[in-house]
Amino acid sequence: MKMTAVEKHFVNKPSHTRVVADRALQLLNHVSPQPGWRYLDVGCGVGSAAMEIAGTSGLRVTGIDVDPKQIEEAKRKGMLQNLQFRVMDATALQFADGEFDVVATSMVTHHIPNWERAFSEMVRVLRNGGYLIYSDHVFPSWLAKATRRLMRFMPSPIRALIGFPSASALEPLATKAGLRRVYADGRSGHVTAIWVKNA
Repeated sequence: MKMTAVEKHFVNKPSHTRVVADRALQLLNHVSPQPGWRYLDVGCGVGSAAMEIAGTSGLRVTGIDVDPKQIEEAKRKGMLQNLQFRVMDATALQFADGEFDVVATSMVTHHIPNWERAFSEMVRVLRNGGYLIYSDHVFPSWLAKATRRLMRFMPSPIRALIGFPSASALEPLATKAGLRRVYADGRSGHVTAIWVKNA
């Protein structure tokens, strides 16, 4: 789902993108990345986190976003040899199975109605022994279920605006996908977790 102009105004502010980039680096340090590893940033926006990681870590970084305008801006700013940006839907990643050593997503899945499909795609393109870094809002399970039912009666443009990830759905989905949690930092209404994909 593409963000509204109002959302873009706030998330693309330099002060906000700096916070996003710093947080991405902090989380990446939990997995001890090795030079040459392949890193995928799902929902990269204007690419601030991807640029920071490519510029400081020695990783080969790919940023993807469904919004062509966000990717256009990211390409304009990001001029590093180990960095590329592509327009792509998170629910249909155009990469081979196991192509990446680290897949990261921050504040993205609540924008995707079929967030479970996007999560499964992120796991698919992650190699065995690789790390999935996930951070987003989560809803109480009762609210997620009730709202999803209500959304069926809304017009398509409204249904396309939001997904409803819940903590109670997220962990079983990760376990079923063969992920083992190695880091968690949860607070009310938000989850940050790192999983390793079992070999």
